[in-house]
Amino acid sequence: MQNLTSEEYTFFSKFIRAVLSNPFTDERKILSDLISKNYFPEKDVNVHFFKRLQPLLNENIDKLDKRGFKRLSDFNGMENRLIYFSYIVAIYLNFVDDFDEFINHQTDNKNASLAFPKGQEILVQLERRGFSAKESLRLLELYYQFRRAYLFINNGLVGQSPSMAKLRVELWNNLFTFDVPNYHQSLWNQMEDFSLFLLGETGTGKGAAARAIGLSGHILYDKQTGCFRDNFQDIYVEANLSQYSENLIESELFGHKKGAFTGAFEQYQGLFNQCKLNGLLFLDEIGDISENIQIKLLKVLQERVFTPVGSHKAEAFHGRIIAAANQPLQELRQNKKLRDDFYYRLCSDIIEIPTLRQRLSESPGELVILTRELVKRICHQEDENIVSLVIESLNKHVSRDYHWPGNVRELEQAIRRIILRGSYHGDTLRVQPNNQVDNIMQLMADSNIDLKELTRRYCQNLYEQLNTYEAVALKTNLDRRTVKKHVTGE
Repeated sequence: MQNLTSEEYTFFSKFIRAVLSNPFTDERKILSDLISKNYFPEKDVNVHFFKRLQPLLNENIDKLDKRGFKRLSDFNGMENRLIYFSYIVAIYLNFVDDFDEFINHQTDNKNASLAFPKGQEILVQLERRGFSAKESLRLLELYYQFRRAYLFINNGLVGQSPSMAKLRVELWNNLFTFDVPNYHQSLWNQMEDFSLFLLGETGTGKGAAARAIGLSGHILYDKQTGCFRDNFQDIYVEANLSQYSENLIESELFGHKKGAFTGAFEQYQGLFNQCKLNGLLFLDEIGDISENIQIKLLKVLQERVFTPVGSHKAEAFHGRIIAAANQPLQELRQNKKLRDDFYYRLCSDIIEIPTLRQRLSESPGELVILTRELVKRICHQEDENIVSLVIESLNKHVSRDYHWPGNVRELEQAIRRIILRGSYHGDTLRVQPNNQVDNIMQLMADSNIDLKELTRRYCQNLYEQLNTYEAVALKTNLDRRTVKKHVTGE
């Protein structure tokens, strides 16, 4: 029996298709524009299309209510699926501003998990629509997680270049997979088994990417206290492994018992102890640790247990691991700095953070966007005068083909230098790559170099600068697989 009219079915179908797509993809944008155009021909760029269509969504649901169809059990088959997600989204949109306000308050209260005033009201509305008490509780937790993820990915990783847009898509998928319904039904409490390897040069923002994921983990809600059980800032633990000496790193990672070694005057909680249920442990510079530590970490990943130094009792680890390295992955493995078995346990997903030079080559306006964000971070407020000063100085003193070896971190320090001295001339201590044109001209002058070898060398030269096969393919107008073959020699 059909309870939806053809018009209602069409609206709910298109709306839910957009809702379930990755919010950072072109597909979401296309669907959003299409739906908005169909129902509201006039444009209003300041209003998110979900909020713009919220009155229409509520209107369609109200029509069903008036016809006596008020609960999930009133619908069957595909109609049930459409109304299932429509109810979820409608209730979410009613409270999205409350979540934003709560996230801001929670950010300012780092040492406590605050009460969420709207939690009980959300649960009541969900159960009234026919969701079980158990599923309603999980949906409340997912609302909170989805909103945090969107805000932290969108606001924490600024930039409009294609490579940054791609990065945001990848981070969202890493949190919720490419199929949100699967995550919602089966995977929301199983993500600790999905590790992540972040790659990228120094200063590109691997820590920012890890933090966006780490702050967006699933947090349980306690109905008795009206609080989420953890402050989201407490479920993320990070460490740069290169700062620890070889004889201390095991204790830093796994903790130690009192008297475990000389100087161990009390029990110490290591990084794995500090990582909470559904939390995330970010291990930066993973390529700098010894083979012995890699073997111990491999055991944790395989068995989900670890043993503190000086103890014989294994302890459970319930968190998720993100590892990062600033060396090329191929180099790490070829030079035996990363064991193959350890790598294969870390590579559930691999995400490469784009270099600043790649971002600028794709979108010159990226420099202004980044400068504005970094000035705000440095000055703790927006200051267009300083932004103008920085951009003018960089355009005057730094060449357009400057390599930016320190990436975004270097740009941040360049801004500070300009604020102090009025100018920045680039990192003169670092040897810059040879001029690309000179390299190619030298190769062409070599009579022993054929076109195939010339192309191979050119692709390798570009890859050293742009850092991804996609960027080289775009620059050379070659297929990505062809570029990879030239670069790797495979």
